[in-house]
Amino acid sequence: MSFHRFFASTRRRAVAGLALLAVLAACSPKFDWRSLHSDEGGYVALYPGKPSAASRPVDIGGKRMPMTMEAARVDDTLFAVGVVQLDADTPEARRAALEAMQAGLFANLGSRDASAPEVKEIVVQSAATPPVPMPGVQIRVSGVSAQDNTPRRLTARLVAHGTRAYQAVVLEAGKTQQDPAFEEHIDQFLQGFHPY
Repeated sequence: MSFHRFFASTRRRAVAGLALLAVLAACSPKFDWRSLHSDEGGYVALYPGKPSAASRPVDIGGKRMPMTMEAARVDDTLFAVGVVQLDADTPEARRAALEAMQAGLFANLGSRDASAPEVKEIVVQSAATPPVPMPGVQIRVSGVSAQDNTPRRLTARLVAHGTRAYQAVVLEAGKTQQDPAFEEHIDQFLQGFHPY
């Protein structure tokens, strides 16, 4: 092989290699979906990145109870699952927890000029085999942050089973609300949440 032919061949491979690297870099995903099994929280969830854990007290029916949370952030959007361990395995305790959690989510949205919340009854499938259907509620509300004037939208599923109440939440801040393609990520997260 002549030197010129070898050089031309090497140069083509180098250009092709650089083009491939550019394509791979452009395709690097913001969303790195992964399944998390929380034995402590009693659920399986599909997160768009590695979640971090936190705990904080919440008011449930006049009682302060700890809520454990796992959350992952992609840009200005938070994907989180919160779990409250109830002190009684009764329909009344579960109903009070879901009402308090829903009110807390609306308050934590921190928005002014909030839209009327969309609330609909849904069924959440458990992580059991075969899955057990659990009645729940899905809520969506939009507003403008009182702190920084950015638009916010909260979409959440709430369900209670046994002595646990759950909330799977997507809190968007910024322009993702105007991107119809982002709905796929919200649906993927919410549909990937399954209590034990």
